[in-house]
Amino acid sequence: MTSIDTEPAEPLPAAERGFNLGLPDGFHGLPIDQSDVAGADAATSFTEDIGGIFGLSADDENAQAAAAVFVGLGLAASRQGLDYAAIAYYLSPDDPTRPIMILLTGYVAPSDHSHPADAVANLRQDLVADAGTSVHDLRLPIGPAVASVSEEQDQVVVEEYPFPVLTRQLTAWAPDPDGAAIGVVTVTTNSFQDWERVCTVGLDIFDTFEWEPLGATSS
Repeated sequence: MTSIDTEPAEPLPAAERGFNLGLPDGFHGLPIDQSDVAGADAATSFTEDIGGIFGLSADDENAQAAAAVFVGLGLAASRQGLDYAAIAYYLSPDDPTRPIMILLTGYVAPSDHSHPADAVANLRQDLVADAGTSVHDLRLPIGPAVASVSEEQDQVVVEEYPFPVLTRQLTAWAPDPDGAAIGVVTVTTNSFQDWERVCTVGLDIFDTFEWEPLGATSS
């Protein structure tokens, strides 16, 4: 299961604008506030949405359990100060029995750069300081950006037997043209066998990145 840290983090500073993304079919937005699933209608609607990923009805216990897990993911993202979270579930074209799970998150950080190129240079300098992160120039339709790739090795224990888990992340760091904000979009997956396909999905999403006007903070 793709995951994010569930421990509360220091709130990220608020920025003065938001951004929009065009997500491909298969992505489902996660609640980032408890009010998003407050009430029977909202909870049932979300359970139907998540159950539909796996071909289950909303009254199926497995659908309800999956919905509860994904609500937890969304709320965990919110506690970290993220503005948006979505999940996608596909079957690998190479092996129809192998699932591909992708978690997408996004947030906007305030900035004070004089030009996007300056922000890119500073981002590169900061990111390359992490020996476990590879950094690449990224040219998006909205302008220059930076891509970073990182991975974390962990393990899960099932019936006392440890199983290795490799989590990889591809992140786009996109400075705005007005020097006010940097948009950060990340795709995370444990589906290392299909990492190249996940990267393709992520890069296609990054290409849809569009800034909202200054003062618009929704994303």
